[in-house]
Amino acid sequence: MKKRLAAQILVLYICLSCEPPTEELRADYSYFPLETGLFVEYQVRESHYSVAGPARETTYYLKERCGDTFQTHNGGEHVRIERFRKNSPTAAWLPDSVWSARLLPDRAIRTENNRAFIKLIFPLTSQTTWNGNALNELPSELYKANFETENLSGFESSLPRPLTVVQRQDSSIISLYRKSEQYAPGIGLIYRENTALEYCQEPSCLGSGRINSGHRKIQQMVAYGKE
Repeated sequence: MKKRLAAQILVLYICLSCEPPTEELRADYSYFPLETGLFVEYQVRESHYSVAGPARETTYYLKERCGDTFQTHNGGEHVRIERFRKNSPTAAWLPDSVWSARLLPDRAIRTENNRAFIKLIFPLTSQTTWNGNALNELPSELYKANFETENLSGFESSLPRPLTVVQRQDSSIISLYRKSEQYAPGIGLIYRENTALEYCQEPSCLGSGRINSGHRKIQQMVAYGKE
C-alpha cells in the first residue's frame, strides 16, 4: 500500500513538473531569481559577545553572483552561486566560496557549505510553514512566510512587496535566538539575520538584558544588478 501511494505521489509530481507555471507562480519564482549574471551586494555586520571583554565588531562586504548551471549525479540542474568578499567599499572583490541553488516547481533550495536548505515553498502565501531542514541532518526548524513586513534591507529605494521568512524566533528572560531572511521580487535575498544571545542569569542582573555571550550577524543588501 505504501509503495503504491509513493508511486502515485511521484506520478503526480512529474505531471505537475511538466505543466507550465501559472502567472501567479511566475511571480512567486521571481523571489528566487537564478538568471546567469544577476548579482546582489551586501554589507555584513558581525558582533561577538563575551563576559571577558567588550563586543568585537566586524564589518565587511559580500557579493553573490548567479553563475553557470550544472548537472548533479542524479540529473538535477543547479546554478552556481559565486561568492566574493572585501573588507571595505573601495577594495577589490576577492573570491570567497561557491554555493549552489535550484528552483523546483514547489520549492526553492539553496546549498550553503554543502548543506541544503529549503528556502521557499510555492505558491507563496503568508503564514505558510515548512521544515527548512528537511533536506539536511540538522534538527527540524519550522520556517514561516509573511508578506506583511517592512523592507529591512540597506537599500533606500522602495522595494515591492518584500517577503520575510522567519526561521527561528525564541526569546526569554535568559536568551534570544532569532533567524530570518527577507526576499524581494526580481532580486532575491535582500536581508538576513542570525542572532544567538545568552543574557546574564545572576540574581543581580537577571532580566536586565545584559549580554553574557553570543553573536549577531546582519546581512543587508546595498546594491544589485546584472553583469
